[in-house]
Amino acid sequence: MPLALPLRLRLPARASFFLVALTACGGKGAATPESTPAGTASVASSTHTVAGDQGSAAASASSRASVGATAPHAPAPEPIASALPIDLGTKVPPFAHRAVSTDKVSTFARGDIPVPEGLASQIDPTLPFFAWEQVLPPRVVLTFPKNKGLDLYVLVFDGEVSIKGEDIAGKQKRLWRWNAGRVPGLGAMIECKEPTRAILVLVANTPGSSLGQAAGQGQKVGWTKRPAPVTSVEIDQQPDLAWGGGAYHARLGFEDGSASLGSLMASKSAPLAQQVHEHEWEILAILSGDGTLVRTVGGREDDTPIAAGTFASIAPGVPHAYRPAGSSPLVAVQLYLPPGPEQRFKRLAAGVN
Repeated sequence: MPLALPLRLRLPARASFFLVALTACGGKGAATPESTPAGTASVASSTHTVAGDQGSAAASASSRASVGATAPHAPAPEPIASALPIDLGTKVPPFAHRAVSTDKVSTFARGDIPVPEGLASQIDPTLPFFAWEQVLPPRVVLTFPKNKGLDLYVLVFDGEVSIKGEDIAGKQKRLWRWNAGRVPGLGAMIECKEPTRAILVLVANTPGSSLGQAAGQGQKVGWTKRPAPVTSVEIDQQPDLAWGGGAYHARLGFEDGSASLGSLMASKSAPLAQQVHEHEWEILAILSGDGTLVRTVGGREDDTPIAAGTFASIAPGVPHAYRPAGSSPLVAVQLYLPPGPEQRFKRLAAGVN
């Protein structure tokens, strides 16, 4: 299931990642993007961030229930419109991990794990990813140096940017709301066209490696040829995968590479049943919704509040579920690291559990 990002915990570095991000304002340009610590939980509610622990890998069959399953005799959740919301940009509160670029001043991502200024202290190098909200004023450029061990995922939920590089087809990929870009090996510039809010995620692209290992530990990390092409996808134009009588909707953007990325929505009365993925991290960026993330750690339930402006991550092997509060629908950007668990949405939409 989708939900909760690393807080200052030490979690295992193997993973799948589920992230959710939403978009609002922002015009559509002329160019069209291509589709192409183990153990106890640590919760810091004051930062609106939670992280999943390494739970028991020997989860029971009941912990692998289908997403969206409801308890016997429970009323069916109400349906929700399938279209992705476009008005969340001004409504989503600031995320805990957030970088705000200075007006009209171009900046560089720096450090062994390159991120904008002020974020380095928030990174856990033992994890395989780091996610944050990036706020860019018009005409500002954010530059990432080359690193063959890291990939960058960008999802715009308000505004418009261009990902630029000499080796990128057409010299740029333009992204507007509900567009996502993937930049293997970094080595690119993100140029803002108008006031923009976006979700950015750095991912270690070697299976089983951490951000610290990908940083090179003093070794040369540059490249002369990009590991894979820079690609983009319009998530809102991907097929709507609906189930549960229209109470649940998913759209898949990237389904390969170092991580999958898509959107997930559930109506305000729709729970997400307990499930577990043994080998993947799940990362979520919550743009709308409120409820409770229920994780089973060491045989005990751990309940954590979830709300808009929350990053959530769930470690491999941790049974987890979601209970809605009933006040607003869930809208999230979801990543799995590595890809795989997102394919179940196709089966659910086809009526196969």
